[in-house]
Amino acid sequence: MRVCDRRSRVLSGALMKSLVREGTSLVVGLVGIVLLGLGLNQVLDIGSCASGGPYVIARPCPEGHDSLFWLSFVGALMWIAAIIASKRNFVGPGAGQILWTVGFAGGGIALLLKVLNQESMPPDARLGASIVAAVNIPMGLVVGIIGIVQLVRQRRKGHLRRRDAPAPAAPDTWSRMKTLNALRSTGALTRAEFDLLKADLADPAPAIDRVALIRQLADRRTAGELSTAEFENRKRDVLQR
Repeated sequence: MRVCDRRSRVLSGALMKSLVREGTSLVVGLVGIVLLGLGLNQVLDIGSCASGGPYVIARPCPEGHDSLFWLSFVGALMWIAAIIASKRNFVGPGAGQILWTVGFAGGGIALLLKVLNQESMPPDARLGASIVAAVNIPMGLVVGIIGIVQLVRQRRKGHLRRRDAPAPAAPDTWSRMKTLNALRSTGALTRAEFDLLKADLADPAPAIDRVALIRQLADRRTAGELSTAEFENRKRDVLQR
């Protein structure tokens, strides 16, 4: 029982760490995508521009254009770092694939909609956005479709594994008799209780294995999880079933 409990705690801890890792990656990555999108949106509205230098500038850059670059740069770093930090990156179902698909396909679709609906966009920005959208949308959709296929296959395999798993074998009469004798020899059972449970051995596959239940209680008492009074009370409940 103690080994099973320890294993359950280890598995629960690993699952919690995985969920925290995936959740954190997803949140950080989505924030990065938003920052990247905000910066690129403003850059596309400005188009090509220049500032400084000895030449005549056809289109001067507006004030604060440097901050747009850094906003996009930080957003891109957050997005990429979140994909790398996710458990399976973008090669398996998880936060990484979601971020990859949203960043590329979602960003490409947003650019395409901007090109189609914003007539005031500068021609050079329109051309650049169209090219980026044409490249990014397939890149994102391919990974997203692969992720869906992988997820469906994993669930199908899990279903088949559960369906084909052999039923747990019932303990044989001899092993149950050994357990019963051990409980009697350690004082976990009185003579009357021993005789009562001995009658259960006639059924090779009982619906409720009282011998196994009392053994579990005895193991918990030995491990210090149950006091003697608690053991006796729970044993009495089992015997009354």
